[in-house]
Amino acid sequence: MNILIKIAYDGTNFHGFQLQPDRRTVEGELNKGLYKTLKKETKIYYAGRTDRGVHALGQYANFYSDTTIDIGNLPKVINYNLPSDVSVIDANFVSEDFHARFSAKKKKYRYVIYKSRYRNALLYNRAYEYPHKINTDRMRKSLECLLGEHDYASFMGRNAIVKDSIRSIDKIDVIEDEKFIYLDFTAKSFLKNMIRIIVGTAIEIGRGNRDIDFMKEALLSKNRKKSGPTAPACGLYLMDVKYDE
Repeated sequence: MNILIKIAYDGTNFHGFQLQPDRRTVEGELNKGLYKTLKKETKIYYAGRTDRGVHALGQYANFYSDTTIDIGNLPKVINYNLPSDVSVIDANFVSEDFHARFSAKKKKYRYVIYKSRYRNALLYNRAYEYPHKINTDRMRKSLECLLGEHDYASFMGRNAIVKDSIRSIDKIDVIEDEKFIYLDFTAKSFLKNMIRIIVGTAIEIGRGNRDIDFMKEALLSKNRKKSGPTAPACGLYLMDVKYDE
């Protein structure tokens, strides 16, 4: 049976999702939890990597198992064998050819900015605490140029291993309320650090430190040195993965 699980985690104390020797990762904890649950080594196939410090409310992974544990109780049993900062929040049977990564149609990420002058202990490592005024209209206007298919080399982190840096962003929303600014990104895939660099650049524009055209100029340059800083990982969340159009 092919089983799809939905996973949530606080990325603060993980060195990213993907398994790494001698480092604590989400995949490593899931492997240990599944071994204790299923009593055998189990290979998982995940929707995508998240970097160190990045959180998830909707990461997905699939694996093959002949377990007799009821699918409705499976998350509860796996969670018993997981640490408190990672949990399985849903489980379903999927077709034998389903793959959490290759079957994905869209991924949605959210970047959270907390715009208070004073730090909030409950948001520590869960939002980018930014005490300065930001003009969200300037941010929205600057981000328009990123929609559609482009070469996003200017917004790619160092040491990224990719075939090319061409991607397509379907949607970017900037939502503001009294205390928070949320930047939502929807696309099939993203480059390493891509969202965080875009957010860092947008913040510079929102602060008035850069012209609105700075985002477009950075995009066209295809040069990482021409874009803004990388926003902290703590504000980024993988919100969901869509497997149907």
